[in-house]
Amino acid sequence: MAKVKNKKKAFKHRLKKQGLFNNLKAPVPPVPPVAPQPLAESKTVAKEEVVTTDLSLESFAELPEVDGLRSNLVETLYNEGLTSVAAFATVTEEEVLALKGVGPATVKKLKENGVSFKA
Repeated sequence: MAKVKNKKKAFKHRLKKQGLFNNLKAPVPPVPPVAPQPLAESKTVAKEEVVTTDLSLESFAELPEVDGLRSNLVETLYNEGLTSVAAFATVTEEEVLALKGVGPATVKKLKENGVSFKA
């Protein structure tokens, strides 16, 4: 019976002879501890967002301004912070076009439905 060579093992052996392969693992530098962020600041930001964005995804999807859009596009807009008609006035058309799945036809449909963007 012929002896089967392990090609991977032979390749590693050649690399070791050339000094290109080292089985020693490089030491991992210690990661400095990160100071925790104060929770009070993040809570106040969240409260401000809740006041301005009190629409749920279901109620946002029922708005006439997003009527005729696919449900995944409505969800994308909602998840990116565009949760009300007033929120569209804070972004430009280019920023909306940069969202995943949103194209010129979607922006055109939003304009037809009465959405105005930031100039």
